[in-house]
Amino acid sequence: MHGAKIQFFAMPFKERLKSGEPRKRPKQSYVPKNWSDYNKSLRKRGMLSLYLPKGDLGSQLINEESYKKGQSGREQVYTPAYVNLLFMLYRMHRMGLREFAGFMHDYWRGRGVELPVPSFGHLSDLFASLDITVRKKCVRAAERLNEGEPVTVIVDSTGLRFSHAGAWYEKKYGKKAERMPWRTMHLAMDAEGDVLAVEIIDTGTGDSSGLDLLLPQVGKIDRLIADTAYYQIERIEQLLASGVVPVIPPKADAVDYAKQNRWHDQLVRYLKEKGQYAFQNKYGYGLRARVEAQFSRIKRCIGDTLLTRRIASQTQEGRAIANLINQWNAFGQARCVKKA
Repeated sequence: MHGAKIQFFAMPFKERLKSGEPRKRPKQSYVPKNWSDYNKSLRKRGMLSLYLPKGDLGSQLINEESYKKGQSGREQVYTPAYVNLLFMLYRMHRMGLREFAGFMHDYWRGRGVELPVPSFGHLSDLFASLDITVRKKCVRAAERLNEGEPVTVIVDSTGLRFSHAGAWYEKKYGKKAERMPWRTMHLAMDAEGDVLAVEIIDTGTGDSSGLDLLLPQVGKIDRLIADTAYYQIERIEQLLASGVVPVIPPKADAVDYAKQNRWHDQLVRYLKEKGQYAFQNKYGYGLRARVEAQFSRIKRCIGDTLLTRRIASQTQEGRAIANLINQWNAFGQARCVKKA
């Protein structure tokens, strides 16, 4: 009916939890079918030598000619590749900057490599000025993107703390803290779990702005899967016009405006007539659970707190986390099958 409101959209299992309805069938269990290879990949995560570039480390990580004849000024002693490596290892080990500087100094000495390590203050400045690119470590995924093959992109966001005063500060002093303790991580990944783009923004910025930052970094897309927070009528119509299928459910108070050729109205009618499970099965909306699993993996294995304070550093830290996840995927992933 024209102008009629309908109440959705929650994932079917969330709707069941709200209503208290029992499960219709037992929850399906999964087990890895490649236990041996997966165990080896988990061990590789702790082997620091696998994160280092091949070849002579000194020539790749240190700029030996910081002064060049005929050019004014001095170039950085530490190459971007070295700072990038340090940032990724710093994020992985979750140490304080002073501890980390000591750890790396001892590590290089143990390997018999004469490499200087920046002081903790210099590291902080280097991390803020670094421009990290999310690298696709999976050869198959990288080739697909380089060849311009369209991919399915799954987008979601989560909150990360960074250890500053928040609610208690406002309650005690009657004003908001200058630095709120949360940032929002927006992440775009493919269906295989490789991170394509990541952005860290303040919590006062809407999810739509996060999507605007992510999409230009991804490349060619054939399907975009995201939750209702990213839904805007104008946006999904633009995506559809550019050849992207927007698998984004409308909001709970979505209205059918009876415009036959508009994706929004077609989607509202389809959900009203067929239901949530039909939408999920037809468009593959269930794949969105994979990005939620990715966030769980990040928070459990890497941490739910940003180690840096400056927003510029936090943006680069998010990309360092993405590169770490992609590196782990390159080591190996669990391939699960349904348990009989």
